[in-house]
Amino acid sequence: MAIVYLGIGTNLGNREKNIKTALKLLKGKDVKVNKISSFFKTKPEDGVNGSYFLNGVAEIETNLKAGALLTFLKSVESDLGRKKNHRKEDARSIDLDIIFYDSLILNDKNLIIPHPKFRKRKFVLEPLNEIASNFKDPVTGKSVGELLHPHLSPLSHPPDGSPSLRGKMEEKGIL
Repeated sequence: MAIVYLGIGTNLGNREKNIKTALKLLKGKDVKVNKISSFFKTKPEDGVNGSYFLNGVAEIETNLKAGALLTFLKSVESDLGRKKNHRKEDARSIDLDIIFYDSLILNDKNLIIPHPKFRKRKFVLEPLNEIASNFKDPVTGKSVGELLHPHLSPLSHPPDGSPSLRGKMEEKGIL
């Protein structure tokens, strides 16, 4: 079974519900959810439309090959209302990205692993550091903690004063 780190984000509709539903849909005979980070409230980047994002990371185990996992993730996104031919600036009901797939380095026309932008995205690095600080980027050889170090200020947890989404999911037996 491969250990995979997934970026999870949403900035459309009921964000907490979208994340909870996506995590439920991920679980099955081919995927086991091991760890889930806290989720952080962040501003949209790269010209993406819509309101704030909730972003986090999950560690999963899977017997699916990288390409088959991507197809499965796209089906989960579709089940949650994301259009197949969406534009990169469209708001997202859910966005599931493969950040790492074991220590695989892959540069295919449909899939690049590690995710090509993760090193520049604090909204990926901070939650990833929370659950996998010692995992080494197979391209740079640096740990997630080392990659996060240049990013100084912490992200904010949503919503202010409420229990964490991860805590709520644990209480309800989703995790």
